[in-house]
Parts: sequence; C-alpha cells; structure tokens
Amino acid sequence: MAVLLAPGTAQARLDLGLTQGQAAHLGGHEALERLGATYSQGLDEEVVVRVFPDKADLFEWMERFRVVEVALVPSHSARDLPAGQFHVLALWEEMDVVFLSRQGTSPQRRALLRDLTKGFLQPDLVTVESPRPVREAPRFEQDIPQPVQDISQPVQDVPQPVPLASPSPAHQRAIELAREGHHAQALEILADLYVATPADPGLAYDYLTVLTWAGLDVEALIVAEPLDLDQAPLYVVEAVAKALRNEQRFDEAADTYAHALRRFPEEFDLGAGLAYTLAEAGRATEVADQVAHLRRRYPQDARPLEVGIYVAQVSGDHAEALDLSQRLLDGDPRHEGALRARILALHGLGASHLAKELAIRDPQVVSRELHLRLQTDRAAHEVRWGDFEPPTEPLRFARTDQALAAIETNLSALDPEDPAARPFILLGRFDRIVALRDRVRMREAVDEYESLLAEGVEVPDFVWSAAGDAYLYLEQPEEARDLYLRVLEADPGDFATRQALFYTYVELNDFAAARNLADTLQAERSPWLNPGGSNLSAPNVERLDADVLAGLARLYARDLVEAQERFEAMHAVAPRNPGLVRELGNVYEARGWPRCAQRTYEDGLVFEPDHLGLGMGLASTHLNLHEFDLAGDEIADLDRRFPENRQVQRLKHLWDVHQMRELRASAALSDSSATGPNERELRLRSTLFSAPFLTHYRLFAEGFWSRGDFPEGRGTYQRYGGGLEYRGRNWQGTAALSFNHSDGSDLGLALAATWQPDDHWSVPLSLEKFSADTPLRALRNGVHADALGLGVDYRWSELRRMGLHGRFMDFSDGNQRAILSAYLRQRLHTRPMYTLDGVVDLSTSTNKRSDVPYFSPDHDLSAVLTLDNDWLLYRRYSRAFGHRLAVSGGAYWQQDFGTRPVASLLYEHYWQTAERFYLVYGGALSRWAYDGRGETGSEYFIRLNWRL
Repeated sequence: MAVLLAPGTAQARLDLGLTQGQAAHLGGHEALERLGATYSQGLDEEVVVRVFPDKADLFEWMERFRVVEVALVPSHSARDLPAGQFHVLALWEEMDVVFLSRQGTSPQRRALLRDLTKGFLQPDLVTVESPRPVREAPRFEQDIPQPVQDISQPVQDVPQPVPLASPSPAHQRAIELAREGHHAQALEILADLYVATPADPGLAYDYLTVLTWAGLDVEALIVAEPLDLDQAPLYVVEAVAKALRNEQRFDEAADTYAHALRRFPEEFDLGAGLAYTLAEAGRATEVADQVAHLRRRYPQDARPLEVGIYVAQVSGDHAEALDLSQRLLDGDPRHEGALRARILALHGLGASHLAKELAIRDPQVVSRELHLRLQTDRAAHEVRWGDFEPPTEPLRFARTDQALAAIETNLSALDPEDPAARPFILLGRFDRIVALRDRVRMREAVDEYESLLAEGVEVPDFVWSAAGDAYLYLEQPEEARDLYLRVLEADPGDFATRQALFYTYVELNDFAAARNLADTLQAERSPWLNPGGSNLSAPNVERLDADVLAGLARLYARDLVEAQERFEAMHAVAPRNPGLVRELGNVYEARGWPRCAQRTYEDGLVFEPDHLGLGMGLASTHLNLHEFDLAGDEIADLDRRFPENRQVQRLKHLWDVHQMRELRASAALSDSSATGPNERELRLRSTLFSAPFLTHYRLFAEGFWSRGDFPEGRGTYQRYGGGLEYRGRNWQGTAALSFNHSDGSDLGLALAATWQPDDHWSVPLSLEKFSADTPLRALRNGVHADALGLGVDYRWSELRRMGLHGRFMDFSDGNQRAILSAYLRQRLHTRPMYTLDGVVDLSTSTNKRSDVPYFSPDHDLSAVLTLDNDWLLYRRYSRAFGHRLAVSGGAYWQQDFGTRPVASLLYEHYWQTAERFYLVYGGALSRWAYDGRGETGSEYFIRLNWRL
C-alpha cells in the first residue's frame, strides 16, 4: 500500500517504508503526515509512505528494488541486522524505533535526511534549510559491503545520451508494477512492448533494469547486447555492470565500470563497483591501486575506507581490515560498519575472545547468527591454542580443558529444536572431537565421531583427521588410514596428515608404503627456504621432519645400518637437536647397544633435561641394563607426568611385567631309529621365579624330570631345587642347590655367571656339582659328572656375533671330557618381516675313557652350516606370530670311525602376547653318526615363558 502524504512541488520523491504493525504503533495517519511534511519541506520532494506486511518485504524493497529510501524499524530488529547493511539516521527513543537509510544514498543526502529526522524528533532544536537536490536516475540493487576501487579517466569526448521518448501508458503502468514488487506482471507488459518496439531505447533501458530487479541477470544481459552503453543513462550502465558481476563475468564488468567512469567521473558508486569487481576477480594489484586512488580522491570521505575494508575481507587480509576499521572509528566511534568489520577482523585473526567482547559491548552491530558464530569460534580458537607449546609441562592441557568447558557451555545454551542453532551445535560438536583428541580422551572422541555418522551428519575434513588420530591411538589403524586418505583427497599437501599416515602404515606392517611416503615427503621439500624471496635462507622444518620419517622408515623395516647412517649424519649437522639425539639413541638400542644408547640419551638430556623422548629412552636402557632402581624411579616419574602418552604407557607396562613372577616351562620328546645314546627320551622342565626383591634379586624353584629307554633298561632322573638369581648392569648370575634322584639321592650345586663389560663382549662361566648335562644313560648306570665351563662371546650388532666356549666334565667313573666349540652367526638377508641368518658351528671333544655305557668317543670333530629362516607372519601391536625354519648340513668325524655327513631340519611356531606370554612349539628331524653308524632322530618340543 502506498500513501501520498506530502505532494510537494517537484517531480523528485522520497519513499518512506514501515510495517503495518509499526504504523499502528506510531499513532497512525496523523503522525505519518507530520513526518512526511518534515521531509517534504526539507527536501522539496513529494513523500510516499509504503506500508508492508512484514519487515522482510520492507527490506527487500529497500535493498533489492531500491524503492524505499528511508525505513522505520523497531530497535530490536535493527540490532539483528548485519553492520553496514543500512545507515542509521536517528533513534526515536520514545517509540523504540530506528530510522534507517539504504546503501547508495550519497553522504550529503544522508546528512540532510539525518538532520530532518532529528528536526522531526526535536523540533525546537533543529532547523534545516536546504536547496532541492538534483534528481537522480533510478538505481538498481547493489551489494552492500562490496570492495570499491576506482580508476581515474580523462573527461573528454563524452558521448551525449540519446533523447528518450515519453513512455506510453502501458510502459508507465509496468514501471509502477515493478516498483510495487509485481515483477512478473511488469515484465510481461515490458516484454510485449519490447517485442513490438525493440528500437525504443527508453523501453529497453527500463526492461533491462526490471529484469535485474527480478534477479534475471542473464536475460538482462541479452537485452543489453544491442545497446550502446556509451549513450545509456547511469542507472542502466550500473545495472549491466552489476549483472555481469553477478554472473561472474568479472573482466567484462570491470571494463564496463571503467568505461562508465569516463562519462561519470564524479560517481563514487562506479569506482566502488569497479573495486568490488576487481576484488572478486582476485586482481589484487589493481584493486589495491583503485582503493588507493579512491582514498586520494576523497580524503575526507569515509566511503573509501568502507570500500577498503570490503576488499581486505574478500582477500582475507584481516590485519588490513582491522587497520581500516580502526581508521573509520577514529573519525566516527559509532560507525556501525567499522565496528562490525573490526569484530570480523579480530575473529579472522583468531582473537575470537576479543571479537566476542566487542560484540557484547556493541550488540546492535552483529546479528544473532554472528553472535552464535563468535561464541562457537571462540571455543574453537581455544582448541587450537591448546595445541601450542604450553607455558609449563603441568599446564599443557589447561587451554584445551578451558576449550572443552567453553564448548560444553555453548552447547548447553543452544536449543536443538531451533533451526538457527543447528549449524552451531554441529560446529561445537566438531570442535569437541578435536579438543577431545588434543586432550587425549580418544575413546570419547571416537564415540562422538561415530555418533555424528549415525545421525547422518557430513563431517568436515579436520574432524576426519582428529578422528583418525583417535582411532590410531586406540589401535585401530585401518580406520585411521581410511580417514587420513579422505583428508588427503581434499588436501593432498597436508603435511601433518601425511606424517600421521606414515605411522599408520607402520602399524599396518605396510613398510613399503611407509617408506615410499617418507621418501616422497623428503624429495618434495628443500632443506632451505627463502621466505618472501629473501636472500637469507632459513632451515625448512618440514624437510627435517621428512628426513626423520625417512630414517624411521628404515628403522621400522629393520634396515638398521642405513637408519644409523641417516641419523648420525643428521646428528652431526644438529648435535643439540633433542629429537635427533633421541632417534639416534633408539637406533643404537635397536642394534643391541644399550650402553651406547644410554650415553647418547644422557648427552641429549644435558641440553634438554625435561625432554620426554630422551627421558623414555634413558629409562628403557636402564631397564634393559638391569639398573632397576634407576629405571623404576624414571618410569614412575614419566607415568606421573605423561600418563596419556602411549610410549610411556608401554614403558610402564614393561616395568609392570618386570615386577611379576615368571614361569619357564618346557617339554621335549625325542626318538632314535637305532641303538644310539638315547633311543627314546622324554624331558620335562620348569622354573618359577619370584617377583624381584632388593632391586636385583629373584628367588626361584625348579624341577626337572626325564625318562629314557635304553638296551639295558629304562632310566629315570629327577632333579628338584631352588636358588637365587642376581641381575645387574655388568653381572648376571645364579646360585642353586638341587636334589638329584637317579640310582640314589645326591646333592647338587650350580653356580653360573656372565660378565658383560660393554655392548659387545660377554664372558659366561659356570661351575656344577652333579651337572645337569650328565647324560641320562650315564645316570641310568650310576654315573654322574661335575662340570666347569668358560666362554667368550663377541657381538658386533644384530647382524653378526661369534663365540668360543670350553667345557670340562669329570665323571664319577673316572672319565674326563673336554669340549671346545666355536660359532659364527651372520645375517644374510633382512626384510621387514623376514630374516635369514647363516650359522657356522665347529666343535671338538676328547674323552679319557671310551669303554663306558654312554656315548664317549675318544676324539671327535664336527662342522655344521645352518641357514636359519625367520618369518614374522602376524604383528598387531604387542601380539605376534611367526615361524622358523632352520636347515643344517655338515660333517662329523670320530676317531677310528671316519667322517660321516650329518644334517638336521627344524621347524617351529612362536606366539607372543603383551610381553607376558611367549610360546614356542615345533619339531626337528636329524641325521647323525654314532660309532660310524648313521642314525635318524626326531624331537618334538614345546617351550613356555609366562609372566604371572
């Protein structure tokens, strides 16, 4: 409904809008007449009041159709509007009403409207006299906060507009319909007229303009194609340029704006439109020049700063937007667009807490949606801040805990039934997953993620990454891998996700994929960066991380030689880098050099005393070197400081296993095809160790039982006893007493020790009274032996070791046996899940007597070569299963009986679970020679090691 309240004396007109409810609230026709008279007298224009059913229609007529120039809206509605959408003229406190003017109103006219409004509200204080402004041509809709840029052009040879014919009644009726919002009816009339008289430029101009009002930009551009825009009115040129922008034909739009500026160099909106277009097209240099030009041309005008703010927002330059908004606020502290821009800039810079504080201070400049977003993003920023280096170790989760509390507060305040709140509830839940991941509450993170999936929610990629981390922590690497790959589909260059994927491949035993990924990351990154084209190079941190991954790929794949070479080279370049020191120590420990690893960790801790990785490595070496007092204190301290860390948990688990009792048990059944030393024998053995006490000691009880069948009858042997075990850094040993039953009862004593002065040498020695190595057939015939043993072993690394051992046995029947043996074990081939070792065993023995009932050659010599194959068939964290095949062949020489070939075949399975349970079972087939006769033997065995 339109009501002419003040006819005026001129053709210019002011359209005033309000809703039906607001019209009744203001007092009806009389109040509106007085307001219309104020505007009419001050502007010398007719005033038309348009009453709309609701504010949505009112705002559409202001923004889209650009008919209503001034609107009266309730204060609470104005506060919900985005800052900068409209200009505030005045507040009518008595009626709780705000006067707004639309964007595009010139500053001079807006100032005049503001003064007239204040004069209406306070007639005794304000008197306005102003000449009638020149009437402007109709304008089409334009975007509100758009970047502005302007290119100065010489004003010369400007084409003159073509004289327009007076519109026909139908034409006039169509325009009225369009202004009233009846676009379809208006366009139907205009289309018929245009078809009938396509050469009428005035008709084409209005047809084109109404098409843009209706949002039919493509159709408007078709109508514009035959037109000469050099002769078109300003509003038509603007309509065409805007339609081109809407269709993202930015180059054409920019050319249209620039060409129009030659004709209308004083039109600020053209310069603004050009800037908007250039910004949206991403032409950064040109838009920067245009904004600078506008600021030079209009130095006292706020509009160039408004344009600059939009340009900065489009380009994501939040710092520039913050600077320009502050410049605007210096001149006008209540500039709502600047207030809102400052809030958005702070939000974009990650200072959501400051943005939220400003939004609370000036609630009228932000919408409810933005309030919710600021509240949600403030918690999200807390989540991101929680991932940074903490000020102190105990406070490493403080920011994350604050973030989780803020998220819970936000979610509890949002109504799930409110459609407007739904997006922010989801954002809060997304952020909660990330925060739970950062807080290492992984089970909760996975539960929340799976709950979202069950609800059919499409989660963003950063949630995939957080959920992947949680799954990997919970030992579900397949799920983690799939999520990481989805993240990388969206962002192939995400370095952190590619790092996580590397570790996932390792847990999946896909060592080839892990190695390829690490090598790719390394090849993609230069060791040095030149930021900003600087001549000064800076180390590339990502390249160092990629180098570490490449070294770890070799370590995890058991290529320890290359891993050592890589980490030693990196350590030589950066000897004080604690991460590199830690990884180098880990390599030394994997190669079986715990003392070397310990020295390496200690060197690193000099520079970084609280480094977690170095502390774990040192504790691990203390445990492996039996320095249990140090290991216990260090592991307890690590567990207190980092209980959530998986590697600390594993170290604590190993310590807990160390503190348990230990059961060792074995059984073997052997059989021979001839009358050799043992035709058939069954052996059972078990040893139970107590939990450690006094740091290094354990008590143990043991039992052994064997039975054999011989030509002279069955022999049985039982041995029961116990003793004390000591385990220290350089010495390990046992002392045991036993009761031995064969043909009678005898007391036995066994002392054994090993000296390990470094990572390579070890010297075992033993002394036995009633030796456990006495042959069962000798015991069957009432003979036992005492024994003395001494040896020396040298271990280069996991690849090679050798040893020489001697043993002397004194039998009770007067026989004396001396045995000398040597071995060399060499790694021949290594793969991540397979090793092949070659073993050479040499031995010789002499016996003082050969006329005894047990096998006792005067002199013999053997040489055997073994190929030992070991396949790890399954590995899942602490659970493993594998099998082993050892094939041996050689020669055996016995005095007076010559040389015979010998061979053996061994096959076994082994199982391991959680470092507490180890089971081996298998069988062996052998061919040996006794007194010149070949004999085939078989043996079946099972061995168990169980921590209780």
